[in-house]
Amino acid sequence: MWLADTSIRRPVFATMFILALVVLGLVSYPEIGVDLFPKVDFPIVNITTRLKGASPEIMDIDVTDKIEEVVNTINGVKSITSTSIEGASLVTVEFVLERDIDLAVQDVREKVSVVRQKLPRDINEPIIEKVDPDATPVLWFNLAGQRSVRDLSMYADEVLKEQLQRINGVGAIRLGGLRLREVRVWLDANKLQAYHIAANDVLGALQRENVELPGGRIEAASKEYTVKIKGEFPNVPDFNDLIVSYYKGAPVRLRDIGRVEDGMQEKRSLVRFNGVPAVGIGVQKQSGTNTVEVINRVKKELSGIIKTLPPGMTLNIAFDQSTFIKRSIDEVQKHLILGSLFAVIAVFVFLRNFRTTLITAVALPVSIVSTFAMIKFFGFTFNNMTMLALSLSVGLLIDDAIIVVENIYRHIEEGREPREAASFGTSEIGLAVMATTFAIVAIFLPVAFMKGMVGRFFMQFALTVVWNPLQICLHLQDGAMV
Repeated sequence: MWLADTSIRRPVFATMFILALVVLGLVSYPEIGVDLFPKVDFPIVNITTRLKGASPEIMDIDVTDKIEEVVNTINGVKSITSTSIEGASLVTVEFVLERDIDLAVQDVREKVSVVRQKLPRDINEPIIEKVDPDATPVLWFNLAGQRSVRDLSMYADEVLKEQLQRINGVGAIRLGGLRLREVRVWLDANKLQAYHIAANDVLGALQRENVELPGGRIEAASKEYTVKIKGEFPNVPDFNDLIVSYYKGAPVRLRDIGRVEDGMQEKRSLVRFNGVPAVGIGVQKQSGTNTVEVINRVKKELSGIIKTLPPGMTLNIAFDQSTFIKRSIDEVQKHLILGSLFAVIAVFVFLRNFRTTLITAVALPVSIVSTFAMIKFFGFTFNNMTMLALSLSVGLLIDDAIIVVENIYRHIEEGREPREAASFGTSEIGLAVMATTFAIVAIFLPVAFMKGMVGRFFMQFALTVVWNPLQICLHLQDGAMV
């Protein structure tokens, strides 16, 4: 075959070509990310609508049913599920795998905008978003200590959150068990009834009086002053002097119908670490970034933040996704190395020739390392799918190498010169080896072109498996060099 003959006549060219592939693989290796699974887009869209104070029945009839009715007309909808709770509605739309999720989200937005005028006037704008696996926090830690939940919440929200958001690769920070400072107004129902005042009157007075407004500007010959009307109460006790209404010509102040408390938000979530009250902090990475690298950057930043914490506060890591990722990838890498080692040993046991075994052993790392360049080119990561594909490729590589090398070695034993045996032996079975190789390609390659989530999930597996058998030239060249 021309490939083997070219390698025999120009060994330097063949060697430099293979080394170029190896160098590309080595250069690409540090830039390849590490993750648990490939990046995929699930064909699922969530529609979240909120109406404060509405009962589940109202949300179901006035919001959920109307959204389901209009969304059901979109092409490619597989199923629709919904949940209606107090003050909130969640409609989950699952599309068929062949449907482009980005176009599906646009269609959902258009349909919801059409039905928006039929929804209650006071609802918040519906939030339409596709399900993103990267939206799940990859690292959870907590701020705990012998301090009140209010102090922990204030420090986590005003200090830690800002420090963590500046880290490269961090997309968002989630806070759990948060109870921030909140001025709470407690009203006495009997006193409200006695003064003929409704709760909405108190709310209106607070919104009207506790406000800061722009007052324009004052221009002078050489200066300009900005005027602001500071109507906010500087201290909590000052709320008690707020005039809510008038009763029989006398002003009714807030202290006459209730009391003001410098308190905290309602307890809607609770976080404890080893039985100690804490505030949970979740780190969400940016979509498509390297999980392990982001977590390592956050941990490095945390080591410095711990030194600046106020007395009585501690940071404790509760969940670290990188630990499982590293352990999984390390196990697959170990199996890959062991599989390659046992394959080489099997070749030596059956051929009983050190030089032939060495040729086969060299073909394995050369092919695998050069594959790193293709992984980087397609934007893949080291994950369970790509590592599994590399492990499977070891067996395919060994099969081709054994067939070619053993046939060349057989002709050498019959008395032919090594160069003649390499050329004749390769041309004798080269077509058959390439036929079996492309048969494997024909099996795996269509998987890479499957549409939808499954295709994208298995594309990394398919292309990684296919790339190694396509490097049959490496085995033919190695055999020709016998």
